[in-house]
Amino acid sequence: MEESRRRSRDPNEKKEKIRIVFVKTHIEEKICDEGRKKRKRSEEETDKKKMKLEDDKKSLQRAVHRVSEEKEDKEDKERKRPRSPQDPLEGGSGCKKPCLEVKRPAPLEIHNYKFHKELGKGSFGQVMLASFAPKKKLVAIKTISKKIDKSNYKSISREARILKMAKSCPFLCHLHAAFQSEVQAFFVLEYACGGSLYNIISKKGKLPTETIQFYTAEIIIGLQFLHSNGIVHRDLKPDNILVDRGGHIRICDFGISVEGLFDKKIICGLCGTPGYRAPEVLIMEYYNAGADWWSLGVIIYEMATAKQPFSPSVSVVKEFISIKTPEYPSHMSQELQDLLSKLLEKDRKQRLGVNGNIREHPFYASINWENLEKKRVKAPFQPQMPFTSELRVISPGLSVDTTKRERVEELSYVDPSWHWQE
Repeated sequence: MEESRRRSRDPNEKKEKIRIVFVKTHIEEKICDEGRKKRKRSEEETDKKKMKLEDDKKSLQRAVHRVSEEKEDKEDKERKRPRSPQDPLEGGSGCKKPCLEVKRPAPLEIHNYKFHKELGKGSFGQVMLASFAPKKKLVAIKTISKKIDKSNYKSISREARILKMAKSCPFLCHLHAAFQSEVQAFFVLEYACGGSLYNIISKKGKLPTETIQFYTAEIIIGLQFLHSNGIVHRDLKPDNILVDRGGHIRICDFGISVEGLFDKKIICGLCGTPGYRAPEVLIMEYYNAGADWWSLGVIIYEMATAKQPFSPSVSVVKEFISIKTPEYPSHMSQELQDLLSKLLEKDRKQRLGVNGNIREHPFYASINWENLEKKRVKAPFQPQMPFTSELRVISPGLSVDTTKRERVEELSYVDPSWHWQE
């Protein structure tokens, strides 16, 4: 009985195994068939693409041939056409003259400058003494590396705008030209051969009262021009006050200046150089043009004493703590002490320059502001401009990075009043 059941089960199991093998084989064949179909479709599509490319190539060749024939026909007709005296002459190629590529003005090509020495260097780049080779005119060229992420593009454009505006004031640094390469921005500036106020203080120490009055009165005119145009310098210090060939001052370096601060508009942000930063800047309060007047107070104190009134520090907290009523030496006049106390006023709203007209302060009673604005007042000293022939030529050390950057706005400019062709 048991043997009979086992024999009856065996055929069923055998049939099930055969069915499984059949299904498995069928599936495998179907998969292979689908693969063959896909390969066939792919080959057909590839063939179609090749045929289309071949057709496109032939169409393009026919179009080029047709254009070439039309051009030859047009040139043939042009040659056979009767000429009038007013027709321009043609060159050997049949192109109307002049058929020249438009070139940039000579001042906008860096190869037209010879470099002589480094005048300054900072995080922005460097400033080099150079000469405009065609006319041997001495200039200062500020080079700024364009960052790949474009993070400094706005500040470069802003500095260019301020420099263009600065030509309307005799006591601001003037821009001759601005241009750029793939990786750098270039500002061609008027060369101030008298060095900086920092150099003068370092060399001479305490300055006479008349010299302080002259230089700071010109700084005041420059600051008032900037502020009336909504510009706050934010980094006023002796290094950024230059002396030109006539002995007059030039405020320079507008790299961190801000625009649009008219009337009661204010801004917030830590910037500037330790020792010259106003209290409100140090503690990240809102501020305006008053920050520049504080810096002027520090500069005047330094001119009169050959030292700073407060201890500069990279630590904002330590620098803020050091800001107390400065010590006034016995030789300092009452008028100067009063001026400094009003410029170094911690309350920015009560600070002289913001509150009151600084030109009317008794310290400047002897200044004829109208004559000073027109440069009719004789400078304390007049530096001598070096001869280009006496300067050696050096390599400018420009960036060798060839990574392309986008172009910066405001950087294709030649000042119309710069007589570079003379």
